[in-house]
Amino acid sequence: QAAIRSRIERCLPAHAPEVRAGVLGSAMKSFSLFRTIIERGGKGVLELKVSEAPVPQEADLKEDEVLVAVEAAPINPSDLGPLFAPSHAAIGRFDGAVSEVDAEGRKVALLPLPDSTFRVLKGTKVLGRANKVGNEGAGRVIGAGKGARAQSLKGKLVAAMGMGGSYRQHAVVKVSQCLEHSEGTSAEEAASSFINPLTALQMVRTMRAEGHTAIVHTAAGSQLGQMLVRICKADGIPLVNIVRRPEQVALLKALGAEFVVDTSAANYQQDLIQALDASGATIAFDATGGGTLGFEIIKAMETVATRKASAMSAYGSTTFKQLYIYGGLNAGEPLTLRPHAGMGGFSWSVAGFLLNPAQVTEAERQRVSREIKTTFATTYSRRLSLEQMLDVPIMKAYQAQMSNSKVLVTPQVIAGSRL
Repeated sequence: QAAIRSRIERCLPAHAPEVRAGVLGSAMKSFSLFRTIIERGGKGVLELKVSEAPVPQEADLKEDEVLVAVEAAPINPSDLGPLFAPSHAAIGRFDGAVSEVDAEGRKVALLPLPDSTFRVLKGTKVLGRANKVGNEGAGRVIGAGKGARAQSLKGKLVAAMGMGGSYRQHAVVKVSQCLEHSEGTSAEEAASSFINPLTALQMVRTMRAEGHTAIVHTAAGSQLGQMLVRICKADGIPLVNIVRRPEQVALLKALGAEFVVDTSAANYQQDLIQALDASGATIAFDATGGGTLGFEIIKAMETVATRKASAMSAYGSTTFKQLYIYGGLNAGEPLTLRPHAGMGGFSWSVAGFLLNPAQVTEAERQRVSREIKTTFATTYSRRLSLEQMLDVPIMKAYQAQMSNSKVLVTPQVIAGSRL
């Protein structure tokens, strides 16, 4: 116990008192958020609760592993499915959801499953299996394996992805999944080093690899959207930003965006066509994942292509148009495409798009680390402890994923909770 406490104290010399108190107070135990599908009264329920386990021991680490005291972890749109599915909360419906206190005095959230879903899951290994949640986070390395690279990270601030759940106080992570940050960077600044920054960079890389010269991005007022504006401005790439509200137009214009189209404007369709004409964009990345927006983008691209074509064809233009779906902000609505209503014959494609960590280059990782306070800066509207994540009204708020309302989980801050 003394060795663990001493190691943590050495690694957290300048941290805020509430963080030090959280880390040191749980030096022999570590709390993590778990999700489990259980049966209650013959009904399926998704249970979310915080449970404890011993802190992993440094002696048990493999050569290429480090032990991270997780200080900050964002709630990204990509976390909502793993967190809430297959309950209806994944699409923003919290009917019947309740928070209660268990026998140990800890808060537990219970989200009902659709009966049809539970009938499929009943009797499978999914039932009763507890899983940790959270894709990325940042914190100090407080233990390291014997390998040289692992040892070099001891005491350093790192961001990590693929840690088997980031909504937890301690995580064992492979060094290949860590991104080291400089001492001038805080855990909060480093927390969103992977999902949004690397997705934005891979969008640009995909555009170039597939022979396009400009990008269309929806839900562009998001944190990722703001990063993409900065990247494209710095790299000289035309970018058409599609937003839903006038204030988001002002936000992106203030960042230097040239093309911003507001779907709530009366002349939205014409504005979109003009922006596509001026930019030459033929590839789009859509975060909504439902409704007609994807169809409207491809149709507008076809309108521009037809105007520029040297000859008319009953089968539409030969200009290839690519739509990638990478989010589900409109997951409650079906994706509607009308191939014979002006989409341009069959010279288009719709596919899914997901960050592939295996394809991330060292140059991209270094750029994120170098520009984490500028190009890839993330702002948060609220900070939550692990237990506060289980309050149903708070769940509703962070599930909505409104622009500029990103939430940060601070696992080490346990003051005032029952952990």
